[in-house]
This record gives sequence, structure tokens and C-alpha cells, in this order.
Amino acid sequence: MKKSPIKIMFYLILFISTMISITSTSWLGVWMGLEINLLSFLPLISNQSKYNNSMIKYFITQTLASVMLITSIITLMINTFKCKEIIIIMMTTSLLMKMGAAPMHFWFPEVMEFLEWKNCLLLMTWQKMAPMIMLSYINIDQWFMTIIIIMSAMVGAILGLNQISLRLILAYSSINHLGWMLASIQVSMINWMWYFLIYSLLTTLISLSLKSININFINEMFNSKNNNKINKLNVALTFMSLGGMPPFIGFLPKWIMIQELMQSNMYLISTTLIMSSTITLYFYMKMFTSAGIMSIKETKWSKNNSYSNKLMMLMNTLSTMGLMMSPIILK
Repeated sequence: MKKSPIKIMFYLILFISTMISITSTSWLGVWMGLEINLLSFLPLISNQSKYNNSMIKYFITQTLASVMLITSIITLMINTFKCKEIIIIMMTTSLLMKMGAAPMHFWFPEVMEFLEWKNCLLLMTWQKMAPMIMLSYINIDQWFMTIIIIMSAMVGAILGLNQISLRLILAYSSINHLGWMLASIQVSMINWMWYFLIYSLLTTLISLSLKSININFINEMFNSKNNNKINKLNVALTFMSLGGMPPFIGFLPKWIMIQELMQSNMYLISTTLIMSSTITLYFYMKMFTSAGIMSIKETKWSKNNSYSNKLMMLMNTLSTMGLMMSPIILK
């Protein structure tokens, strides 16, 4: 796995398999795309010995979900089972398990803890896309999805409070945002698309920034060994945007979602999502306010103007100024 052409091949298969699942006209084609996706992602997270534990956990969980999915698909094709609602719930549960939604979320933080940042980024964004689009094709019971949305939002918010690992914080944040995205699927796929695109942008910016300054824990965020203050400021502002603070673009999809949920009379879901988003914003802010108040000997501001820093500054400007530009975008 040290040879880059092999990695490029697996990345290419990973992207193509997701396209196969999305564009398939049958559930067997969907299942086949998800299986190819699994088999192409496993080598990417097993390139070093310390990641084998994560690979085994990911493989077992995804295999269990795949078995549930193919069983429910075959049962629906045979058309002899009278209670189709149970089969549909079983199919939905398998897709939710593949995404890591609560209460089937226990594997997700444990796998994220020992992955590289680029694989964490794939797990939080690209790997969730196909199962969520598949959920939009299923006529799911409203109360079942309400329970899943509320549990995902609250579990992601509450369990992220006492974490010191940045990977775990992003993992539980992803579970919380999954609740928002599942709610957006129930309302409109256009709203889901906007939410997923903005969430992917912010998560990409955070992952690239944390990888570039090589920090993994909260106490390393303002460590004097890291002299790139611009990059740290980028991370702080992007976390605020990810939490949904109003001046940033991360507030835009949540604003749209709250409006749509209130118009659809989903008051319980909207109230829960707002409360959970407030909790996540609290532990995002706690990371930077505590680090900023502490008396630490800081180095001078870095004047490094590399291409990667300029690119991240451009992405952070889009994150910061995006809410003001949203009337132009949404026209």
C-alpha cells in the first residue's frame, strides 16, 4: 500500500462503486455497489499495522449491515412475506448502520479514533452519501425516522462533551449532523444536497487544517510547537461554522432546515435539533476559549505563504463570508 498507483486504483474504485449504487435501477445493483465500496475502502484503512483493529471493526459492522440488506431485498423480491413494514424497517436499519446513525453508532467513533485524517474525511462524508440517497427511495414509517433523528442528534451532542481527541469530537459531530441530514431527507432532497455539500466543505477544511499542523488532541491546538497561527485561526472559525454560528455559512442549511421543519409541523424534531446544535456549538467554543485564556508562551505569527495555506485561506473565506453571499447563490 506504499505505492501510490495502488492507492489511486482503490480511490477510483471507491468513487465508482458509490456512483453504481446511486445510479442503479434495482436493489441488487445498490447492494453490489455498496459491497464494492466496502472492499475498496478496507485496503485504504489497513495500510499500517496499528489500523488493523479499525479495519476489523469496520469490516464486521459493514458485513452485518450488508447481510441484513440483502436478506430484506431477497424477501421483498420473493413477495411472500405479509408484513412488509418489518422488512422495510430492516432495510432502513441496515442502511442506518452503514452510516453510523444512533443507536447503531457504536462502531463509528472506535473506527475513527485510529484512522488517518484523509480516511476520516472519507468516512465522514463520501461513505455516507450512497446510504442516505438510498433512504430517500424507501417509504419509511414517520415515527421510526423521528426516533432515529432525535437519537442521532442527542447522542452526537451529549457524547461529544467530554472528549479530548479531535477525531472523536468530529465523529460525534458527524453523528449529530447525520440527524440533521436525515431530517432534511424527510423534507426535501434539495435541502439535503445543500446541507451535505456545505457539511462536506467544512469537514474537508477542518481535516486538511488539522493534518497540516499535525494535531490530534485539544491540548495540542495552541501548543507553542505549532507556529502557524493563521491555520489555527482557520480551524477555530471553521469549527464555529460547523456548529452553525449565524455569521458563517454553516448556519445557512440549518436555517433553511428549521424553516422547512416548522412549515411541515415537525416541531419535536426541530426543537431537538436546535437543542443538540447548541450543545455541539458549546463544546466547539470550549476548545478555543479555554485554549485562548490559558497563559502559554506563543511563537510569532508564521509568514509561510505556501500553496496549501493559500488554498485553505480561500476555503475559510468562503466559509466565513458564505452566509452573506447565499442570496446570490440561491437565486
